[in-house]
Amino acid sequence: MTAAGRQRATALAASLGAAAGGLLVMLGVVAAFGYDARDVARAFGVAVAGSWDRFAAVLLVACPLIVIGLALTLAFRCGVWNIGAEGQYLLGALGAAVAARLLARGPGVLVLSAVLAAGLAGGAVWAGVAAVLKRYRGVQEVLSTILLNFVAIQIAAIIVRGWLVDAHSADRDTTAEISAAATLSILYAPAGLHAGIVIAIGLAPLLWVFLERTTWGFRTRAVGLNPIAAGLARIPVGRFGVGTFVMSGALAGLAGAIELSGNTHYLTASYASGYGYTAIAVALLARLEPLGVIPAAIFFAALETGVRGLQKSPDPALAGFPTVLTQVAQGVVILATVMLTRTRLGGAGRAR
Repeated sequence: MTAAGRQRATALAASLGAAAGGLLVMLGVVAAFGYDARDVARAFGVAVAGSWDRFAAVLLVACPLIVIGLALTLAFRCGVWNIGAEGQYLLGALGAAVAARLLARGPGVLVLSAVLAAGLAGGAVWAGVAAVLKRYRGVQEVLSTILLNFVAIQIAAIIVRGWLVDAHSADRDTTAEISAAATLSILYAPAGLHAGIVIAIGLAPLLWVFLERTTWGFRTRAVGLNPIAAGLARIPVGRFGVGTFVMSGALAGLAGAIELSGNTHYLTASYASGYGYTAIAVALLARLEPLGVIPAAIFFAALETGVRGLQKSPDPALAGFPTVLTQVAQGVVILATVMLTRTRLGGAGRAR
């Protein structure tokens, strides 16, 4: 096995160990709360994979996590610390809702294409704000993207309660449902699984080819590993940083458009979901490997849906099961991932 192969195998083992460690710690905390860990593990497995309906529900949650995880993988591989995927996702969904309203009477293919394109544009524009602040004003993207998340939440709330508001809504806090022409086709109706999962899974190998088999991808990785050396090699580090930032935001915005078009079909003033933050953990667990984002996203989606299933379990012994255990497991997975092996983020940090 080559050195690169051994490194990938080690990273895979570390990720599997981190995921297993997170589940074990969650079961340990469960036992500390007085629940029977065996009963919890059994009910958790049934809630996640007890039937095709339940696994399809896991894939439904995993869909936006895959797309946003790929967005952050791209950014982090270039050394761009994009923590604003939540705001970019939200602005993408908002752009898609606006496009769906303006083109409600258009042909189906045109409307759906415009909705997805508007999602790409919304996320790209919002990421572009942080990229410009970093390039021309020296504002650190960690700070700017986190703060822009809160701005995005307020912008979306204002527009949803204003121009986009559903006139028939009792609380004036939601938009009307988008037209049928703007929706993605349903693949499995009982769980609401839509064609967005096909788009999400298809993006992973495309991003892998881009990063590993193209000149632009090689330069992107070079900038992320060592921007000083990349600059000496006459790679335009600043332009690559801005371009990658915008592309990352566009993917996060696409996730928002897919979620609107395939799952929710309307916006609310509190549409922020937390996917943008969970996707950071997804990218880290995947070791910033595009193909690893798919199982990592499914793992975190299973955590969320599994805990929800535990809360709805008819077993009286599981009554009042605490949802905070999902965050406990996620935190353990992230810490274990960082401790077991070095991530690709280290190169850019050391170079700076």
